[in-house]
Amino acid sequence: MSARRYAFFAALALFIAFVSANVIANSWFRGWRLDLTESRLYSLSEGTRRTLDDLSEPVELKLYYSRDAAAVSPQLQAYAARVREMLQTFQARSRGRVRFVEVNVEPFTEQEDQAVELGIEPYRPYQGADPIYFGLTGANAIDDQRIIPLFDPQREAFLEYEITRLIYELENPNPVRVALITSLPIDPAAASDPLAGRAQNLFATEMGRLLNVTKLAPDFSEIPDVDVLAIIHPGQLSPQQLYAIDQFVLRKGRAFVALDPASLSAEQAAGGFDPFNPVAPAPTASTLEPLLAQWGVALTPGVVLDLDGALPVRVQDPTSGQPVDAPQPLFFTVPAEQLDREDLMTAWLGRGVNFGLAGGLTWTEREGVQIQPLARTSGRTMRMPAAEAMMRPTPFDILRMWPQGGGRIETVALRLSGNLETAFPNGAPAVAPAPLAEGETAPPPPPPAQTGEPLTRSAAPVEIVVVSDVDFLADDFYVDPTNGGTAADNAAFALNAIDVLGGSDALVSLRSRAPSLRRMELVDDMEADAQRRIQRRQEELRAELQETEARLAEMQERGRGSGFFAGDLGAELTPEENIEIERFRARALEVRAELRSVERELRGDIDRLQALMVFINVWLAPLLVAGAGLFLFWRRQRRGSARR
Repeated sequence: MSARRYAFFAALALFIAFVSANVIANSWFRGWRLDLTESRLYSLSEGTRRTLDDLSEPVELKLYYSRDAAAVSPQLQAYAARVREMLQTFQARSRGRVRFVEVNVEPFTEQEDQAVELGIEPYRPYQGADPIYFGLTGANAIDDQRIIPLFDPQREAFLEYEITRLIYELENPNPVRVALITSLPIDPAAASDPLAGRAQNLFATEMGRLLNVTKLAPDFSEIPDVDVLAIIHPGQLSPQQLYAIDQFVLRKGRAFVALDPASLSAEQAAGGFDPFNPVAPAPTASTLEPLLAQWGVALTPGVVLDLDGALPVRVQDPTSGQPVDAPQPLFFTVPAEQLDREDLMTAWLGRGVNFGLAGGLTWTEREGVQIQPLARTSGRTMRMPAAEAMMRPTPFDILRMWPQGGGRIETVALRLSGNLETAFPNGAPAVAPAPLAEGETAPPPPPPAQTGEPLTRSAAPVEIVVVSDVDFLADDFYVDPTNGGTAADNAAFALNAIDVLGGSDALVSLRSRAPSLRRMELVDDMEADAQRRIQRRQEELRAELQETEARLAEMQERGRGSGFFAGDLGAELTPEENIEIERFRARALEVRAELRSVERELRGDIDRLQALMVFINVWLAPLLVAGAGLFLFWRRQRRGSARR
């Protein structure tokens, strides 16, 4: 066989082997992935893999995306590629249970009508632009549907959770089942009644609309088989009821607990506050001992006040007697930046949460138990006895008693995860016999309320949310009475928490992930250094301004001033004042020039860094390959010349 024919057949064999290897890999090894990214961007979490493995029927995911319209937004295009790759990973990992389809939505087409009908929300980057559709629908074998109306690049960290949640809801379409223990007039089941529903607050109404809630009677003896137990200001519980709660937590491991050292809602339900009564009513408090202590969590008996987050209230000014708006530290907001931005329960809340007469939560380290604060106050806080707080001291009274030293950051909501032990190691507490009348015989003891073998340790890792306030669920703290809109995310926080807890163990285990677009640390350091230099120059300018003002004030005191700075706007400036002002103006121009120079240097450094990165990523590798090729060619030529 000639060398030319041999080379032809060798190339043909290599081509066939290459095509065959790709076909085999795409057919047999589609679920295999090698993720070398630092944040494991292309690897699915354990919770997602478990959700896909538990699918009992196929699911179709359909991505509606306007390719042409999105061309004007490179950021959106990059995120669309990220979503597409994530959906392809879901499809590959599902072993045929998930089918991914992409629909290119163009204006005035049947695909656009279909997207609108399904609830995909259009996005316009600017006024007059073509609508961009970027959402997802999911459908199972019986045509149940769920949608993600719009993929927001700002929520990329929760992309995997959103898709996994959609698939989980298709597999489990029934709403979350919740058992509610409360002493407050909260009845989600009555929210749908046109007459009784008017007495329910917004939280109760939304809870009844979104969840399947069973409110337990005050004398309950057992907890039904539900997904989540919600305990909201429970009132006085018997040892048998506490034992039932203990066993539910150990078995199911999902609970939302809201307690309060001083509940205004409970006081209002009991008849309200009498301002003419000089004796303060007893504080309406709730606790869950000994369960809290067994979990390693403690609720302070006093009330936490936050000065930085204080909400304005209308009070009478003690000096002028006029009504004014003054910040009331008893009622404070925890802004979005002081919420946990990594937890699914709070990461999407953008307006903060308002609290009123809240307690503080502390905890002790326990082996196998993790505590994650969800909402924390600022550092300017103090504590007040609950009885004194229930008297509603005015903001002016509170400021007079405010300590001079700094306060501490208090936790008002936390998430507890891990394995717990029972608070009743000796088993179910005995029921105290009722007093008997003369000649009456004792009835037979009731059967044990808790079914199943008593547990001494949690059957699986638990997830519990504890909040040190119940008033944050009242409409007065976040609902605008004029239009019924919400000014804070109070109800959203509670419903988010219950919703996340009501998901499967796989969903609860999911957390936010790092975004795929990462900032350059070197550029960030350069910008931070430039900002420090600019701030230092600005401080120097302010110091010179203060010095100039002091110099002018000194002239006034010596009687050589013009009177202009004393309030006489018609007075002429003295020569000495003119010299001082001109000196300051010259110095201000110098500092501004220095600030512009710092900004120019920063832009120049970033441009040089960008050019260097482009050179390394685009040109360096080809140049090295070309250089290596030239070197090998030169070396071969030299050896050939030496043989001759």
